[in-house]
Amino acid sequence: MSEPRTILVAGATGTVGRHVTAGLTDRGVRVRALTRDPAAAELPADVEAVPGSPFDPAGLEPWLDGVSGVFLMMPGFDDVAAVRETVRVIARHVRHVVFLSSGAVRDGVPAAGQSGAIARAHAEVEEAIRDSGITWTFLRPYRFATGILHWGEAIRAGAPVPAVLPHVPVTLLDERDIAAVAVHALTEDGHAGARYELTGPEPLTPVQQLAIIGEVSGRRIPWTERPAEDWIRTVLGRDATDVEVAGMRASIEDSAASVTDTITQVTGRPARTFRQWVLEHTHELTGPLPEVRRDDAGFVLVSIWRVADPARQRAAASAALDDWRDRPWPAGLLAHSVLLGTDGHTLLHYSQWADDGAVEAFRRADRRRRNDAIDAVVPGIERLTATGYRRYRSAVPDRPIEPGVVVLVSFAIDSAAVGARFVDALLTRHPVHTGERPPDGMGGNHFHLAVDGSRVLNYAEFTDEAAHQRVVDTRLRAGDDVPGLIAATPGLTPLGFERFLPYGTRYGRG
Repeated sequence: MSEPRTILVAGATGTVGRHVTAGLTDRGVRVRALTRDPAAAELPADVEAVPGSPFDPAGLEPWLDGVSGVFLMMPGFDDVAAVRETVRVIARHVRHVVFLSSGAVRDGVPAAGQSGAIARAHAEVEEAIRDSGITWTFLRPYRFATGILHWGEAIRAGAPVPAVLPHVPVTLLDERDIAAVAVHALTEDGHAGARYELTGPEPLTPVQQLAIIGEVSGRRIPWTERPAEDWIRTVLGRDATDVEVAGMRASIEDSAASVTDTITQVTGRPARTFRQWVLEHTHELTGPLPEVRRDDAGFVLVSIWRVADPARQRAAASAALDDWRDRPWPAGLLAHSVLLGTDGHTLLHYSQWADDGAVEAFRRADRRRRNDAIDAVVPGIERLTATGYRRYRSAVPDRPIEPGVVVLVSFAIDSAAVGARFVDALLTRHPVHTGERPPDGMGGNHFHLAVDGSRVLNYAEFTDEAAHQRVVDTRLRAGDDVPGLIAATPGLTPLGFERFLPYGTRYGRG
């Protein structure tokens, strides 16, 4: 295959297509990105976004002029006939197509004889491509790691995760690896006629996968078994026959742990591990906030920045998190979270470290360079405070909430002993310990003591600002129990509260 002029990428904003687009542009290839809504595609400026779908062959044809290769995928299985017609349209204009097929397809078996709707649909399109006379490469991925993103709802709610076949090992694919193989097949010779079976590098059971997510995020993740047949019917459709359901289960159990080295052979580097995938998707599984109670966090650094306006606020937050992509991750840094002050000016940095020695090593080696790099992107950042804490005690309801706002309530103290006595006394009044119903919308309260004995910090979680305001209005008035305790505690001075909205978290790469 000669160097392509322009590649058409179908599903360019999808799980794999977005990475195919990025990989091609990195190689200097012009990309015409096929997407249902080009205005909302959020693709790089040098990518030509055009409207269309593999289900609309007539609408696709004008975009094939000047195209030498196509990355084709199926956005669904409702209209396989339309995709077959799309293949015929592509073959009139293009030399080579890379088709994102399925690992469920079996060679030597006609499409009608394939097991299950997914395999039949992809096999039909493969047959159409082979019959068209165009040169082709078929990518047959097994299970995508993104298939577990549905666990996120349960993880964020603190509920048991429904695990299918919890002790059966499977190999999960990072979508970036699938895209990398596609880019090689679209831009290099030697891939015509290849059927690439793609897997992740390691068989892991769902229970092991959850353990890795827990290790990365610091969470304790319970699980419960979901009947395999129930899940299979959500994949194949509720009208799937018992034979098809049993066949898919047997296929999973027989071949799910298979490992191929195709990704290494094609790209020249190993397939990404599941842990590497989790590090890129932790926020989708756990949300933008850290697990405050993680057991391995021996030191917490809380710092406040201020900028001129909300636009700079978000830009500074993005710059602070993006900077970690290209910078060596400090030893001992477990997670770095950024939250946005509701005032539109402040940013809260909440970073969890293994111990204070790791923080000091980072300060000596890289802190100034990191701040300088962020300032180069967003000038005018004022760094107000940076205080080291250790989490002392937490009170969390039996049914945790997914916080929409975090409130930092601060107190000055004469000594750590004063702070500890105050927190201990306050928690005896907390609904978690009294047995009363917690206020609607209130989540956990996580009390931190400053390492230097100067502050108490309550990291309080609420569903939204209104929920916090109700607590202020109904429980924190003059003469109420908690204000009375504050006033009666010698050496304790309230400093007020600030509200912050979740933005994002980066996790350690260990």
